[in-house]
Amino acid sequence: MTMDVTKAFLRYTEHPPDAQRGWDLPPAVFVPIRADKEGSDELERIYTPILLVDLATPDFSMPYNVIIMSSTLLTFIFGSIFNLLTRKFIVAKVEGEEGGGEKRGISTEGKE
Repeated sequence: MTMDVTKAFLRYTEHPPDAQRGWDLPPAVFVPIRADKEGSDELERIYTPILLVDLATPDFSMPYNVIIMSSTLLTFIFGSIFNLLTRKFIVAKVEGEEGGGEKRGISTEGKE
C-alpha cells in the first residue's frame, strides 16, 4: 500500500487565493483482490468520494497584534523609567509625642 503525504501546514505564500475554502482531496482508488477460484483477469475499481479538506487559515492580523503588544510593553517600560527619573523623592518624618493622644502627622519639611 502506498500513500502520498503532503505537509500539514503551508507557508502563507503557498495558500490559494481563497484560503477559507480549503483543498479538494482527489478520490482514492481501491482495487480489491478477489478470492475467486475462477481465473478472471477483470479487476474492479472502487472510487472514494472527493473530500474538501479545511486547512488552518493564517491569521494575517498577527503583525498588528505584535505591533500593539510591543508598543504597549515599550510604553509601560518607558513610563516607569520616566516616572522614576522625574519624580522628586522627599524624606518625610513622622511627628508625634510619645504617650500623647495626639494624631501623628506627616511633615514634608525638613524640620528637626
